[in-house]
Amino acid sequence: LFLHKATVAEGQVAVGDRVAAAVDPALRAGSRRHHTATHLLQSALKQVVGEEVSQAGSLVKDDQLRFDFNAPAAVSPKQLRKVEALLNAWIQADHPLETSEMPIAEAKARGAVAMFGERYSEVVRVVDVPGVSMELCGGTHAASTGEIGAFKILSESGIASGVRRIEAVVGSAALAFLDGRDAVVRQLSQQLNTGAEDLVGRVAALQADLKQTQKELAAAKSELAVAKSSALLSQAQETASGAKFIVASLDGVDAASLSKAAQQLVKDLGGAAGVVLASPASSDKVALVAACSQEAIAAGAVAGKIVGDVAKRCGGGGGGKPY
Repeated sequence: LFLHKATVAEGQVAVGDRVAAAVDPALRAGSRRHHTATHLLQSALKQVVGEEVSQAGSLVKDDQLRFDFNAPAAVSPKQLRKVEALLNAWIQADHPLETSEMPIAEAKARGAVAMFGERYSEVVRVVDVPGVSMELCGGTHAASTGEIGAFKILSESGIASGVRRIEAVVGSAALAFLDGRDAVVRQLSQQLNTGAEDLVGRVAALQADLKQTQKELAAAKSELAVAKSSALLSQAQETASGAKFIVASLDGVDAASLSKAAQQLVKDLGGAAGVVLASPASSDKVALVAACSQEAIAAGAVAGKIVGDVAKRCGGGGGGKPY
């Protein structure tokens, strides 16, 4: 009994009507190519990664394939390149596919690969690419490896402990993927005014420049914060014991610069001193920093506790080192 689920595109369908079912040639051809590629992929992985590789699942579509396999570690970029090269070499060689039915014991004796945990009948169908791959399989396949056209890996990732996944495309889907990548490379080359072969070096140089600029900007922000904070010295107050302290706000100063400004103020105050500085970080957040001199710490002051207490009053939390 075969059941088909369909959508009525036009007209009407009634109980008792006779209909004709037809396979979409383009979709079937794409599925055949991707299915055969999964067989070649498993064979290539066994050669490149190791014979311990075994299939753990797969998905074949007309425009993509997904192959899950057992492996002790991730497949390295170098190994992936070797796998791709092997498959494309087999595709270019245009090996014919041979199918036959035989007793399962005979198929295994010939070296046919069976999926672990799968239940097979006494007579099985064997799909053989002579000298390349031999598997037990009942699915549809290309007539020869040349029909696949081309093979390109999209990604390799881990999906469970000891289980890896490769997603790939073949034929026209592979060409469409490569066309997309080529368009990106062309656009980047145009924007960066450099050849495709020099893109990596150009991007590395831009990253180095950005890192240096960010470093210089951070230093300038710290210097500006320290300069702003020097005006706060006149606001210093003194406790009964003679310790000096400042509690103030500095607008437009990030947390790192705020910390340097607080430490400089403590140094400038001298003796037992403590500083708490705040700076609005956004409409609903504030950056808080506390700093204490060594004399204040010896007397029992803890900067982390101070900033924590202040933060709680602001609806947040905090902590850190005693200074």
